[in-house]
Amino acid sequence: MMLCCSVLTQAEPPLKLCFGGDIMLNQVSVKAKPLSRLANIFGAADLAFGNLEVPLTNSKTPTTRKTAEELRNRDQYILKADPRHIGDLKASNIRLVALGNNHALDYGPKGLHEMQAALTKAGIAYAGAGPNADRAMSPAFVSRGKKKIALLSVLAFMSRGGLWKCSPATAKSAGIGVLSFGGSINAAAKQKLKGWIGRAKQKSDVVVVALHWGLERKTLPTAYQVALGRACVESGADVVWGHHPHVLQGAEVFRGKPILYSMGNLVAPRGGETALVTVSFDGGATSVTEHRVAIRNGSATPVSGGTALPRLSAQIQKAFPSEHSVNPFAPRKVD
Repeated sequence: MMLCCSVLTQAEPPLKLCFGGDIMLNQVSVKAKPLSRLANIFGAADLAFGNLEVPLTNSKTPTTRKTAEELRNRDQYILKADPRHIGDLKASNIRLVALGNNHALDYGPKGLHEMQAALTKAGIAYAGAGPNADRAMSPAFVSRGKKKIALLSVLAFMSRGGLWKCSPATAKSAGIGVLSFGGSINAAAKQKLKGWIGRAKQKSDVVVVALHWGLERKTLPTAYQVALGRACVESGADVVWGHHPHVLQGAEVFRGKPILYSMGNLVAPRGGETALVTVSFDGGATSVTEHRVAIRNGSATPVSGGTALPRLSAQIQKAFPSEHSVNPFAPRKVD
């Protein structure tokens, strides 16, 4: 499947970026090396991405923003995992992780700092959280050949209360990067996106915008996701990479750029079916390759044949019509 894209010129070699979903390593054994079976797929790409959902820390001081009552009712969760998992991330060829999510600050600034220091030591870049809002909203840059790739990562819940629970960074305090538009992508929101994404675009060849958004267990994106994803493309994003619902959602191409509404879980304690997507920029065209993955006993394993991503692009277009969107997975290549 070939899609229109103007990121690279025809004379340059293809640039391949591989995207997975939420890395949920809580209650997963380090000895299992849960991502090791995906190393060949990740290694075949120029750069592999995952959303590091659970803080990897030895800290024993959890956030106080998620109350005991919320935890008892399972309205909120406080999670962490063994920091030694970072060795598996590195060995599996993941080199860029998003931290702009609802669990990165579950063990406060101390837990975040411990994890970020370990990621840096392992040579894994990150975006989406930091010692202040400026750093949390800043891109991570990674070069591959002559190309520089920028990753922007934020939590993009509609509810301001929901955002607060997850410790947004401020001018003087550590936390996660957030986009807080209250569920409406108006002119002011679009202006902010253009400035935020545009600054990254000025310093890079390809901009990936990671958005932690949507509703858990829902296989169709919300209207807000569609509006925000398309506004990011209009503001200069070359790939919009979504996560948080823990299930695969539909995808579309808007103005020649892929929007992956949710990549589900990359790995998790519970089993399930998921996928990886490799986006290849080759001259003026973009191809998308799907890789089926099964999560079993806390480990992710490639699966041959069939399809995993739901065929929801037609539903997206029907619910949220746009003259610029097309179905990116019909026909499609499946590994």
